[in-house]
Amino acid sequence: MISDRLLRSWLRCPRKAWQDLHGSPSQRAWHPQRAIQLGQEQRCLSRYGARHGLAMARDAAEALRGAAAIQGLRLLARAGRFQLRGRVPLLLRRDDAKSRFGPWSYVPLLVRTGRFINREQRLCLVFLGRLLQGFQGQCPPYGLVLSTDGACQQVSLNPLQPQLDELLEEMAIGLSQPRAPELIAERKRCAICSWRRPCNAHAATTGHLGDVSGVGAGRRRQLIQLQIHTVAELARSDPSWLGQALAQQGHPSQTGHHNALATALVLQARSQQSQQVRRRDGAAPSVQSSLTTRLHQAPGVLFYDIEADPDARENYLHGFLVWTRPDPVAPLNLTLDPTGPSPRHHPVLCLPQHGDGCCWRRIHGLLSRFPGWPLLHYGETEQVELLRLAHRVGASTALREELKQRLVDVHQLVRQQWVLPLSSYGLKSVATWLGFRWRQPNAEGARAVLWWRHWRRHGHRQDLRRILDYNHDDCQATRVVAAWLLAQEQSL
Repeated sequence: MISDRLLRSWLRCPRKAWQDLHGSPSQRAWHPQRAIQLGQEQRCLSRYGARHGLAMARDAAEALRGAAAIQGLRLLARAGRFQLRGRVPLLLRRDDAKSRFGPWSYVPLLVRTGRFINREQRLCLVFLGRLLQGFQGQCPPYGLVLSTDGACQQVSLNPLQPQLDELLEEMAIGLSQPRAPELIAERKRCAICSWRRPCNAHAATTGHLGDVSGVGAGRRRQLIQLQIHTVAELARSDPSWLGQALAQQGHPSQTGHHNALATALVLQARSQQSQQVRRRDGAAPSVQSSLTTRLHQAPGVLFYDIEADPDARENYLHGFLVWTRPDPVAPLNLTLDPTGPSPRHHPVLCLPQHGDGCCWRRIHGLLSRFPGWPLLHYGETEQVELLRLAHRVGASTALREELKQRLVDVHQLVRQQWVLPLSSYGLKSVATWLGFRWRQPNAEGARAVLWWRHWRRHGHRQDLRRILDYNHDDCQATRVVAAWLLAQEQSL
């Protein structure tokens, strides 16, 4: 039996689908991304139904009476030798096509969160069409894809039927195998998969090239064509030879670029193989890039981190950690003095009803209390979003330029100067490697989004407290990475 969930899993990663069917539940780890997606889909369907005056029925018997829309109907059908099962999100009434129920029939509708309709959504619509064929006696000629802005697009299902037949045969063969399929080339997807733990362990054991920071699906294909299949083989490669080989595969005129890329990839693989930190060749910090220089005369430092809901396109929390220099004449040291005061966390909560103007006044008021203090953040998001906010509220060019000069991207400095024995240079990965631990177990941005949405809906103070603690810890993690970077610079 093939379900719609199994079909989606196979289209995303055949190994995931195999483990959904055969894997041990004890190895499965819940990830909040699926819950976020389901919540987004439900809100879109509810808005669509309300806008069109559709009363949502949830009983198959309602279809016999010609209900305008049916939501969450579970269906079974046969397609040749396959038995299909699925849950149709929303069925829309259609008056111009007859079915076994009468002068009406239904078509499936899916919600998309991306900009374009992808292959997964098209084939899922065909699959739901097959389920409807068993339910109403005919396969709908088209399906509907609803975007988050309320627009609906038709997708013709008939041309896609052969693709679904091929896919079902492929799944039947793959899912019957005694061993799981190979890992997908684009390992970034694994970060939000419920089977990430066993797959990460398998990748480490086999030396999967996708675990090398900087190697995506396309780069992995290039390396395999050059008979480089594992991290160990990449680490043993000669950078000069690899640069020339990559240039021949791509654009020979860009030999310099390929040489630099090959050197970076080999250095990264060697660091991960040896589990040792390496300085990038010729990457001694300049006056402009040196964190020591940027912080030399600062009376203190602000560590800055944003919490955002990307689907709603809102930055709901701007968090600042205020670290005051204990001794203005002593060498700068961002590590905490256990006998001194702890840095204070200043969260600025920005609800949609507050508006940009109110949010900016509160942030600018806080920053004005610490004039000239460097504003350290991890990744480009904080700089981009803060400067966008300043631009939207009409802040002067001089003020925005001053703010830009205060912002220091710790992530960029680490990547420019150091090679770490890590597959990811994200804040969670680097700070955890340095020994930092978040207070919330399995803390991550997607989980914070769930807490935020739950707090907005139910107002539980515990959810808000979790968000504030999580942001506080993110700021502290940025401080830990900056302290390590500063210590490396000062030891040269």
